[in-house]
Amino acid sequence: EREREMQERFHCLLLTVILRGLCFTLLVNAVAGLLDEDTANIAKVDLNEDQIQRYFGLCDEDKNQLLSHNELEKWIRIMIESHLKDNVVLARQEFRDIDKDRDGIVTWDEYRVMMKEIHDHDNDHHVYTEQEQRHKFRQADENGDDVLNQLEYVAFRNPMTTAYILDRIANELLEDFDSDKDNVISLDEFVHHSPSRTDDDNDAEVSKIREQEFHNVIDSDGDGFLQKEELRKYLDPREKHFISNEARHMIHESDTNSDGKLNMDEIKENYLHFQTHKQNPVVRALHDEF
Repeated sequence: EREREMQERFHCLLLTVILRGLCFTLLVNAVAGLLDEDTANIAKVDLNEDQIQRYFGLCDEDKNQLLSHNELEKWIRIMIESHLKDNVVLARQEFRDIDKDRDGIVTWDEYRVMMKEIHDHDNDHHVYTEQEQRHKFRQADENGDDVLNQLEYVAFRNPMTTAYILDRIANELLEDFDSDKDNVISLDEFVHHSPSRTDDDNDAEVSKIREQEFHNVIDSDGDGFLQKEELRKYLDPREKHFISNEARHMIHESDTNSDGKLNMDEIKENYLHFQTHKQNPVVRALHDEF
């Protein structure tokens, strides 16, 4: 039983990777004209020149025909909140669909039936393994009664923006990385965490990236150790550092003239690359849940 719980906890760590693509994908969808402003239904809107112009204009607040880092940050924040709001509505509707006996709760078996029906109708549909889903279900069960009420179900479908689930995930990360069990994560523990580096443990470049992430992003108080609260903030896509990182990432991917900003041509020229990024299996899995 202990081994099974440890495996579930490790699978949960993998889910945090999804966050790295979320904000970037949302912003790309908006700028490229994939977001319908009335329905927020990304998948149903085709790209066209008018839509590119319109969404570029929404980002370009100073109307200088360039998107700065700050302008991208503001738009990313708007898109995150819009995305989360839509997901709450979808999760509530999904809860009603699954709760067929109308007893106000969703059991694990009821949820499994729904997931099986989806898979039977769409063999290409893949989100997480049943083991991963079961672990997420338990995390969302705030009162520990092994069923989810509507509030818990909404949290289940939006785990990375739900306070108590973020706390639980941060606790799991702390327990997993903290090899000497002193309730903090040292630089060495973070950089050389064996379970997450089975294929690149000796890769100096990966180690360097982890060191930079440790010092420049997660260790907000600069004391050389990571506490649970720092991990929780690191996981939350609404936090300043996450949004700023995604703005930098978008500029890095698209700034062909290296001026630190994005112009209209760069958005258009990189559109296909953005589409490829959107089809990244990890990012796609996040959106397939809904």
